[in-house]
Amino acid sequence: MHETLRRMHSRPHGTGTTLDAFRLNALVTYVAFAGRRGRVYRRIIALSGTRPGDQVLDVGCSSGYLVRMLAVAAGPSGSVTGLDPAAAAIAYARRRGPANAAFRTGVAQDLSAFPDASFDVVTSTLAIHHVPARKREAAFREMLRVTRPGGRLLVADFDPSRRALPLHRGAARMQQAAASTGPLDELAARAGYQAGGQGTLPLLRYVTAVRPPEGT
Repeated sequence: MHETLRRMHSRPHGTGTTLDAFRLNALVTYVAFAGRRGRVYRRIIALSGTRPGDQVLDVGCSSGYLVRMLAVAAGPSGSVTGLDPAAAAIAYARRRGPANAAFRTGVAQDLSAFPDASFDVVTSTLAIHHVPARKREAAFREMLRVTRPGGRLLVADFDPSRRALPLHRGAARMQQAAASTGPLDELAARAGYQAGGQGTLPLLRYVTAVRPPEGT
């Protein structure tokens, strides 16, 4: 088991880190939430404000767990796009995605595949700490660019003030990386979002924000 967990660690590359053993990572995350992952993610969806008919982008979607839940909230008249740098995770997500979900490979700091103001809601959960520190502000600027005026952002990541997860030795490194992102609300504000709210959930901290309407 310990050898398997060692193989699960994210693989660094020039644009960030890619989780190779994404299914095992999902299992470890499930255990870390002590069976509360579904409840926590439903709260994330509520905080995002996703409504029927919304066009949603989930940045760092991994195997598509949150995308599938967001697709229910967006309903058949809406759609959800999941983005992740791991091609294997995207292939897995595509096989399990509902009709109103799409998936593509890509990184948070380069959303050039999407036109300006494409989405009503942009979410990112447990992904920002994988983005290289020097590119995190660019990631937030890109998320702003693809958010429609009046559209909403929700970003959640590990809460560095919580006790390190005792599941494998990579957990402490993930929390250290999450701590290095700094306050999420400041990253959102520097990108041009207006503050919404911030708070904590089990294991997580989050920020919500809004892209200002045109002319404000």
